[in-house]
Formats: sequence, C-alpha cells, structure tokens
Amino acid sequence: CSRLFGDLGAEGIKVESTAYPDGLRQARVGEAMSESFAWTHRNNLSFGVDLRSPQGNRIFGRLVAESDAVFANFKPGTLAALGFPYEVLHSLNPRIVLAESSAFGDTGPWSARLGYGPLVRATTGVTKLWTSEEAADAARHPFYDATTVFPDHVVGRITAIGALAALIHRDRTGGGARVHVSQAEAVVNQLDTRYVTEAARDAGRVELRADTSVHAVCPCAGDDEWCVISIRSDADWQTATKIFGFPELAADERFATGEARMAHRRELVATAATWTRTRAPLQVAQALQSAGVPAGQMNRPPDILDDPQLRHRKLLHDMTHPLIDHPLPAETGPAPFRHIPPAPQRPAPLPGQDTREICRKVLQISSEETERLIEDGVLFASHP
Repeated sequence: CSRLFGDLGAEGIKVESTAYPDGLRQARVGEAMSESFAWTHRNNLSFGVDLRSPQGNRIFGRLVAESDAVFANFKPGTLAALGFPYEVLHSLNPRIVLAESSAFGDTGPWSARLGYGPLVRATTGVTKLWTSEEAADAARHPFYDATTVFPDHVVGRITAIGALAALIHRDRTGGGARVHVSQAEAVVNQLDTRYVTEAARDAGRVELRADTSVHAVCPCAGDDEWCVISIRSDADWQTATKIFGFPELAADERFATGEARMAHRRELVATAATWTRTRAPLQVAQALQSAGVPAGQMNRPPDILDDPQLRHRKLLHDMTHPLIDHPLPAETGPAPFRHIPPAPQRPAPLPGQDTREICRKVLQISSEETERLIEDGVLFASHP
C-alpha cells in the first residue's frame, strides 16, 4: 500500500523496530538486503524507534501529528496495545487517515486470529477451487495452492484505494477517517457469484443453468510446456475441430453440445492434446486466437519479462539498488498516466537509514538530542 503511494510521489516513512524487524528484512548470508524488501519498500524512508518505550511512544505521536496517513498491517488490536488506537491518532491529528488490513477484519469472533495468505485462501474456499480433476491420480495430488501470495497484493491495492478515498474525504470535509480491509472479505467479494451459485445449488431451491464451458489445460511440445483452451460454445468447438484437423468431431455426439462436452471432458482434452503436443504453447494460442477461440500459453517468470504485450505497455522496468549487484525486474508503477509525470525513484532503505534526517526535518529535534535518543535505545539509526 505505502509503496503504491510512494511510486506516485508521496513521502512514506517506514517505522521500524529492532526487536520486531520486518520479516522481509531476512536476507541470504552475506547480503545486506533481500530482493523482496528492495521490491516492496522502494521510495520509503526508514525511521527506527522503540514504540514500547515512553519516549519512543511520544516521538511517534509527534510524527503522526505531522502526517497525512498511517498505514498498518498488524493483527487487530496491536496498534491499540501500543497506545495508538484510531481515537488517539485522531486526537493527535484530527485530519489523520488510518488505513489497515488484516486476515479477517477488526471485529467479530475471528478478528484476533493470526492469518497469512494460505490460511485465508483455505478458510474462504479458494484452496478447494484451485484443484484439477486431470491431476487427481496416484502420481500427483490435485492441489495447486503452493507458492502464490494471493490475496496479499490484491488487498494492498484495495487498501490503497480506500486510503485514497479517505484522503479525498479529508480534503473535502477537513476530518480524518479510518479504513480497515479484511483479506477474507476481499476474496469472498471477488468470488461472490461462485459462492451464491454453489449455495443456491446446495439448497436445491432454484433451477440453475450450468456453465458448460470447458477450460482445458493441454500439454504442448517441449519439457513441461502447457496451454489453456476455452470452449465456450458449439461454435467454438466447431472452429477448434477444424484447427485440430478433426472436423468430423464437430458432429460427434460426445461433443455436440455443451452438456455432452462436460460429460466427456477427459476425452475432449485428450483429443485436443493430440494436436497441442506437437506445437509450442504460443503457436497453439496464436492459431486458436486468430480463429476466435480463447486460448493462451502457460508462461513462466522469464517469459513474462519478454512478453510483447507487457513490454509494449511498459509494465516492468529494471530497478537498481546500490546493495544488490544485479537489476531487478519491477512493476513500473500503479498505472500508466498520460499527464502525470513519473515520480523520482528512491531505493529501499536500510533499517533506520533516515532516522536522523526525519528527526531534523520533520520532528525538529536537534542533532544532539537525536544522538542522545539513539544512544539510549529510544531511536536507532544506520551508521552516519
């Protein structure tokens, strides 16, 4: 969330603790910074303070008084336990916006539960959806929920939109606001149609027309290469059979209707695979797309970097960091703009790298007092 604001030119200050460092600070032995931290915290400043000390608590309060917004990603209640519920933040700065997100929201019986992406996905039913009938055999489990970070990145963007709306409200009314986004609710809202359909079907109270589209994952030429083909209608199937070189299958009773194709899904996929196995994924996608049948190649991360559509859109660029010896492919920004120039880019900071500068410029604390606070452990900073 804060990185999105930073990418647009906002001055973001990451408040850090030596006792509870950000998990993304963990780096390989011999490395000063992880690539993950460099990606996610560019355009941030780092301010080191012990919020559990009375003096550190007061200093953070002074920082709140000079800020437009506070972004927090704690378990609900943590910020309040540190002495800064929204009511206190509002008393320090009536125009402040507080934007937070958590696994299950800040109210209700599950509000205090710890939660990470895999737990949220399992709880909301996403894990059940991310399975494959084709893979359900003794050689491989049907479960595909392994390395993704959904819904973290989506919720970060939703929270940023909520914070932006609150800032617009603040500018119009003069009053601050609080935003709290539940990751679980974001998932449920994204899949609302699916859940309503499943609930109605289980209740048996309404007659539902099934979606008879077949979305087939097919093997392609090469080592572990794949593509996806979507047959939405009879017209799609008739067109596909011509491309596959089996036009006679258009009238085959096993595939003549949507219901028949669903009932004989495995046979349909096997038929398509006889054609796709001899072609590269991109070749499959281009042949079908040019005929109006939805299809796409399976890309791996290196393929994304060279994708002609993404390169044309300038979605990614090489980001450099003085502590990392190679460029990192990174998102260019939240969105392309025609009339808003790109903001200056700043590499992600070391812990406490900007503590002294923030004390001097933002908090108006003298250099002598800053060094005393650092020596007392109230603040921490990188070496001058």
